[in-house]
Amino acid sequence: MTWIPDCALVTGATSGIGEAAALALVKGGVGSIIVVGRNAERAERVCARIEGMGASTEVVLADLSEAGAADAVFAEVDARGLLADTLINAAGLTTRTEILDIDLAAYDDLFAVNVRSPVLLCGRFARRLQRAGRSGTVVDILSNAMHGGAPDISIYSMTKAALGIHTRNAAYALQDDGIRVNGLAMGWTLTPGEDSVMRATHGASDGWETVYAGRRPLGRLMRSEEVARAVRFLATGESAPMTGSIVTFDQVATGITDLHPH
Repeated sequence: MTWIPDCALVTGATSGIGEAAALALVKGGVGSIIVVGRNAERAERVCARIEGMGASTEVVLADLSEAGAADAVFAEVDARGLLADTLINAAGLTTRTEILDIDLAAYDDLFAVNVRSPVLLCGRFARRLQRAGRSGTVVDILSNAMHGGAPDISIYSMTKAALGIHTRNAAYALQDDGIRVNGLAMGWTLTPGEDSVMRATHGASDGWETVYAGRRPLGRLMRSEEVARAVRFLATGESAPMTGSIVTFDQVATGITDLHPH
């Protein structure tokens, strides 16, 4: 029988990939979701959807850019007598900042949320499973940009590369405890956050997806729900015994292209 987590802690669960992952896990039989996010109103909306599907929810509000956020999240989880056996590190920033004109505040925030937070959360999560003698899974949301990215997402790409190293290293460190750690390197996906960044940073208007992604195989960007199904696979026993794997999830083959003149 395929192992299904009892309780999943999902960061960034109030929108985008995190929300879609939480819903996909519930569809797959997970009975309890700890929703971690910054916005109470959005968290309440997501919880209503999850509970409507028959699962229980807990909300932990946290700003993962803060140094003490990981400790605060698990202090709250402990205080409620909860033990998560799956951690989905879906919270992340995609702030644009170019290598020739780096915004230092954006640089610090990107590394705080995209690297420090999931690394610390993984350690706190694993320590609790070790004490309880339980196995579990971690899924880190990565990006194909970790292979280099583009000039306007240079720092973002660096954070995903760093997190990818952690994914493999943590898998090795925790393998004897029965804790599997895998990463999903996703391609360009249409989320509310990506739409907001495209409009604010690039001046994109309605219909921008067709302009930017019209030549891709699907004729569009990927959807959160498509990515979420892969997250569920990595989080459950369906993917056992995989650990330390970074799975490419995209509609194009990375690193292969026709030769075109500039």
